[in-house]
Amino acid sequence: MEGNHDHGLTEIMSHLVGVRVYQEYGWEYQGLRHIAVHGHQFDSFVVNNVRFNYLFGTLLYLQLQKWDSKSKVLTRFLDRLNTRWLRLSSKVAAGALAHAGQHKAARIFCGHTHAALHRQEDGVDYYNSGSWIDARPTYITVGEEGVEIHEYIERADDRHSGEERSEADPETSEFAGEAGLSEDAEYEGVGR
Repeated sequence: MEGNHDHGLTEIMSHLVGVRVYQEYGWEYQGLRHIAVHGHQFDSFVVNNVRFNYLFGTLLYLQLQKWDSKSKVLTRFLDRLNTRWLRLSSKVAAGALAHAGQHKAARIFCGHTHAALHRQEDGVDYYNSGSWIDARPTYITVGEEGVEIHEYIERADDRHSGEERSEADPETSEFAGEAGLSEDAEYEGVGR
């Protein structure tokens, strides 16, 4: 999804990474219409102050991230403060729910506020994925059992230690086979 800090970068990233970037994406699943958008479209401050947002919101924030320590304590604090001060969660939710209603969608998914949230209104479900770069990252899954917001909890074996891992988990091996991948083959990955 193209966000408010991504203007002009989406075509470049699409070309480099080989993945399409959308401003809005819609799909049907289990007979329900779904829409995904970044959410800044429903933030009147961002929409009405594009130049200010670029100069101070994007450039200054990126510079602060460079200066901030590895833990990003200052920039995360400023992000949460900005979201609360502008009351973004409720504004983005209201705009997204109205948008979903106009497009006859049962579910709409956003980000932008970096605050995970589920809200239902007039038969439409709004989900905000929260932030995947925060100290407590969150993400959303959509499946047969419905939609869930999860908090990612890092396990010790999720970290890259530089050491080779033990034998493959049997479930992972089965998945590799189902996907047409050989569990013993070496695959090239994208560098970090």
